[in-house]
Amino acid sequence: MVNRVLIRLKVVQVIYAYYQNGSGKPEMAERELSQSLDSTYSLYKTLLYLPVALLSLSRRAVSRKKRMNEVHIPGKEVRFSENSFIGQLESNTNLSDFIGSADMSWLSESDFIRNTYDRFLNSDILEEYWQEERFGYEADKELCKKLYKSFFMDNEELDALLEEQNIYWNGDRDLIDSFVLKTFRSFTEDGGSDQPLLAEFKEEGDRDFAINLLHAGIAAQDERERVVAANCRRWDPSRLALLDVIIIQVALAELTGFPGIPLKVTINEYVDLAKYLSTPASGSFVNGMLDTISRELASEGRLNK
Repeated sequence: MVNRVLIRLKVVQVIYAYYQNGSGKPEMAERELSQSLDSTYSLYKTLLYLPVALLSLSRRAVSRKKRMNEVHIPGKEVRFSENSFIGQLESNTNLSDFIGSADMSWLSESDFIRNTYDRFLNSDILEEYWQEERFGYEADKELCKKLYKSFFMDNEELDALLEEQNIYWNGDRDLIDSFVLKTFRSFTEDGGSDQPLLAEFKEEGDRDFAINLLHAGIAAQDERERVVAANCRRWDPSRLALLDVIIIQVALAELTGFPGIPLKVTINEYVDLAKYLSTPASGSFVNGMLDTISRELASEGRLNK
């Protein structure tokens, strides 16, 4: 699940904090990076749990109404409480192990879940599902995807709740949301409770890549200062944004220390990072600098790509 795009992002963020906090020991930065990467995986499982928390609330609501002998219990509410896809998600071995090992009451019993449930019951999404009367596993899966996109993605209230729970969860939502939806799409009815979730790392060796890139990035400071000063003709190096400089520094470490990664891939990844983390203008600046730096490294025979 954690791919190299996310690893580069995390490394840049950790090195930025490393300098902001007074350049402590690299070992502390390594621990910070490991915690951040592991927290990303726990965020992924927490977001997968959101529909399960809503389903559990629905079951309790329907059961309570039946006990109270309410005359009219909305059929669409009963139908949602029996959603087969979310039920499969709830019984998933890996997810249920995670839920069982953590206290999820901060989420399952939150005002956010209760308010979301009330809004969902009155939503066009649930009403259309009910009116179409095409119930079954695939329809239940589609309803879950629409529910997630409409009520959990781009939700500032949820972002605030997550950040209160874990400071490392701030800023990863867009990418992790895409992994959650990918997981929904991968589930099949025959998969049962053993349906695999995404692995923590997309490829074997990616954790080592992350740690090695971190240390190489920190070690590249002197080299970065030299090449930026030599090639920064239109700007005073001391006035450059620290974040842009660190992006160049980590990219320089990857250019010189990771020969298996194509030149174009490295440059494109860090240009995209500059646009995402900094400003559109930063993307152009980083692109120009890395293009110049890579040609200089090639002329010196140091670009082994």
